[in-house]
Amino acid sequence: MRYSNIIVGAASVIALSTAATFAADVTMRVGTVYQTSHTISQGSAEFERLVEERSNGEIDVQVFYAEELGSEREMAEMTRAGGLEMVLSGLPGTGAFVPQIEVMEAFYTYDNLEELATVVGAIADDLNAFMEPQGFHLVGYMYQGPRNLLSTRPVREFDDMAGLRLRIPQTPLFVALAQSWNATPTAISLGEVYTSLESGVIDAVEGTSETIVSSRFYENANYLTVTRHNFYPQPMVVNKGWWDGLSEEHQAVINESAQDAAAYQLSLHKDAEAAAMQTMRDSGVEIIEVDTAPFSEPVLAAMDEYIKSKGEEVYAVYQKMLETAAEQ
Repeated sequence: MRYSNIIVGAASVIALSTAATFAADVTMRVGTVYQTSHTISQGSAEFERLVEERSNGEIDVQVFYAEELGSEREMAEMTRAGGLEMVLSGLPGTGAFVPQIEVMEAFYTYDNLEELATVVGAIADDLNAFMEPQGFHLVGYMYQGPRNLLSTRPVREFDDMAGLRLRIPQTPLFVALAQSWNATPTAISLGEVYTSLESGVIDAVEGTSETIVSSRFYENANYLTVTRHNFYPQPMVVNKGWWDGLSEEHQAVINESAQDAAAYQLSLHKDAEAAAMQTMRDSGVEIIEVDTAPFSEPVLAAMDEYIKSKGEEVYAVYQKMLETAAEQ
């Protein structure tokens, strides 16, 4: 029922926006789950500006923020079906239809954002090869990290994770993370986290400091454990049929604008993360520094076999990631 309501509501929003922009040759509707203050949203706004400017108004870009069109999974499904041209979506959305791409978020693989950008650039063609048979085309990435643990009770050592009801994205990779930490995985959408922390449905959520602050999760949980378990890309994914129907000139504009918008977002993200950490400190959140080895060791022990189980092609991409990271 909720999905039907989302589709009806999204269709109404999209229909109105399309009618308002009939003068453009191409309409490109973009969905994201993030609030407008988030750097992913700021990067999306920059993408909109660049595409419209470089296409001389021939491409009209309309960005919908904060799950206005539905959850990440729902927007990915809309994009795959052709009801939406583009979604910024990783494992919870696009990954539901292209499970091979979960390799890009392998835990404890990257040391920093620059390394992340280099590694995902090296595997872009591999990821796109997984996506295209499922109706998607990858035009670029934005970047986030590190992800840490926000909880309603302090986690000062690994044993404190036992039984913790941890919100995770609805993806097997994150289920494996929670289980490796002896936590109880609880898969809910990002938009439900605030009230779930408030009501006690969950005890913790993992994510970047920027997401934690922009979504105000820290208002309902007072402990941040610095686990640094994940730096990750946010794929910019379009409908393949729509993409194939564009002129080469319009494809070039979108590709170039995606790369430049990503560089812009990356330039903002570090400062945003630092500012978010300070916001939490100022609000009384206790920042808990821990030895990450007890957290990383069980995850890494499971990671190799887990990814190997996804098939030779996926495991080969994982090996390429590790080799590229080691070169940095």
